[in-house]
Amino acid sequence: MSAPPLLASEGWHYAAWVAIDLRLLVFAALLAALTAAGLTALVVRSRRKSDYLALWLLNFVALFALTVFFMNEVAQHPVFVVEALFPFP
Repeated sequence: MSAPPLLASEGWHYAAWVAIDLRLLVFAALLAALTAAGLTALVVRSRRKSDYLALWLLNFVALFALTVFFMNEVAQHPVFVVEALFPFP
């Protein structure tokens, strides 16, 4: 026996208007990419490109998330701002 489908009127569907500062997003991405490249060049001594790519990608994701968190919370220059949250039919 299957459960009845949930309806949108039950209030669990939500949507949001999100504002993105593209200049700050590009700055954060470039900063993370260049820092990740530098850290990868210092750490990896292998000749396989897959090692470089894997560690660069790991560094990039971590540094990008850290940079966006720092800009949003500490520096008070938000990259992402939720403008409005509203129920979605």
